[in-house]
Amino acid sequence: MKHLILGIFQYFNQILTAVFEVLDDSDSSIRELALALIVEMVKHQKDSIEDSVEIVMEKLLHVTKDSVPKVSSESEHCLTIVLSQYDPFRCLSVIVPLLDTEDERTLVTCINCLTKLVGRLSQEQLMAQVPSFLPALFDAFGNQSADVRKTVVFCLVDIYIMLGKAFLPYLEGLNSTQLRLVTIYANRISQARSGTPIHATQ
Repeated sequence: MKHLILGIFQYFNQILTAVFEVLDDSDSSIRELALALIVEMVKHQKDSIEDSVEIVMEKLLHVTKDSVPKVSSESEHCLTIVLSQYDPFRCLSVIVPLLDTEDERTLVTCINCLTKLVGRLSQEQLMAQVPSFLPALFDAFGNQSADVRKTVVFCLVDIYIMLGKAFLPYLEGLNSTQLRLVTIYANRISQARSGTPIHATQ
């Protein structure tokens, strides 16, 4: 498949558009094949995909809600590749606005995506980005869905571990129970990863 894609490089945009259309096919096996092709394109045609990364992400995020587990799982796999290899700021430009969604599944996926992107930023870059998404994360912390709240906790924990005490002033927007939950998990995970807990003042 890799050689096929390399051989038709000049028709890349047309092929990508056609593959996107197939993602709406009523046959789940066809949708799965389309995603497998997108995975190959994402892996081996990075320069070409880079120009369309926002569109690719939007399509993949939509397909993560597919009713067929194999299809949604393949979409999440492809999305993970994009998040790990492509410009994190362009990825953030897609993810951050979607944090305001009321769709529980999309919200969980987007927060998980944000958690993956956080780890790719330097402390300075992350600190600069925090104000753009933190209000939406705090709103999601009050969501009625336990899955949403859980993903928020682990996202905040990863940010906290990266930024340390510099992140504490931002956490003042949480209530005491939420703050305690975040600091407990941050200390546990930091201890497990590096052997050193985060000592937070509360």
